[in-house]
Amino acid sequence: MNGLAPKRMDWTLTGTILALLTISILFVYSAQFQATGSVGSTWQRQFFFGGAGFGLYLLTAWFDYRVLIRWVGWLYPIIIGLLLLVFLFPSINGAHRWINLSGFTIQPSEVAKPITLITIAAFLSAPDRDRESNQTFLWAFGLVALPLILIALEPDLSTALVMIPSVIAMLLYAGIKRKWLVRTIIGFTLFSILLCVWIKYEAPLIADQNKPMAAQKWQLPTVPLLEPYQKERIRVFLSDNVDTADAGWNKLQAQVAVGSGGLRGKGYLQGTQNMLGFLPRTVAPTDFIFCVIAEEMGFIGSISILLLYMLLLGRCLRTAWRAPDEFGRMVAIGIITLLFCHIFINIAMTIGLLPITGLPLPLMSYGGSFMISTLVALGIIQSIYQRCRIR
Repeated sequence: MNGLAPKRMDWTLTGTILALLTISILFVYSAQFQATGSVGSTWQRQFFFGGAGFGLYLLTAWFDYRVLIRWVGWLYPIIIGLLLLVFLFPSINGAHRWINLSGFTIQPSEVAKPITLITIAAFLSAPDRDRESNQTFLWAFGLVALPLILIALEPDLSTALVMIPSVIAMLLYAGIKRKWLVRTIIGFTLFSILLCVWIKYEAPLIADQNKPMAAQKWQLPTVPLLEPYQKERIRVFLSDNVDTADAGWNKLQAQVAVGSGGLRGKGYLQGTQNMLGFLPRTVAPTDFIFCVIAEEMGFIGSISILLLYMLLLGRCLRTAWRAPDEFGRMVAIGIITLLFCHIFINIAMTIGLLPITGLPLPLMSYGGSFMISTLVALGIIQSIYQRCRIR
């Protein structure tokens, strides 16, 4: 049954979301601030995205999440169609990721993530589903492989890969044969290691004239399919020498921004790495918003953000534990894992623990499609919580 029951709402979850949205708007403003009276309109758009997303969060919480089981039959084909449609629009910075309609931009890959997880949950939670059969595993693999391949071809490899842990977590809970999952995880891990080694030692596009021919002939052939910027990010991560002139610039400035914040930070609107443009303004409000916070609010501010995220994930885990049915529990597990991967990867890349990727920070990074899809996903969590049983 549809409806919002204030007494059954998880107000801690809602309050945490509002706190993160408020911090997001403040620091997106800071990321674009240059001087008094000189600031872009990015923070205003972020305010709109956050407000619209929060409205959809409440609307989604109002709906009974179980209706999604009946909707996946057309939600999944629609998102596949949108992922195909992006290739008909002009590329932006060499990528087909957006659908532009009269100034209104949609990024289908962000919407595809929760819809794919809902589709997998509906498939696995069917009462007549034999979860231990090989056929079930292959069907589940096919349902997730199709959007992953389309997203990777855009290219948006980081968005495609971040969905894999979520699907694995759902399959583990569903009781899919462990040997299938173990073989898949081992195979993917070995492939990733070999790919990184290959990229590190592949032949450069232009031969280095300073190296003797004997040293150059042992280089591996060029890795196919991957874009040059994707391979360069991996090389920068694996190399001890940071390329400060090109791909390593963002990595270096992100680490400087985080480290220079100290214990208490430099103060709001006082971050020099951001203010002076060392941290590029094109990425400061998006992928590197955590660097802006760390520089201006320091270690204390950074820990506060992490505590808010821990509270958010903890409330979502509580909802998964109390979910009244298998479908709700699997959806919650998938969303929790997806949020955790975004948070972990985004923060880890800013401090040099992982390669630089294009993954945004949930509820913090600037962006309409990701902000709204994240809040709708959390609205589903709230819908599940309102209908859960007390344990």
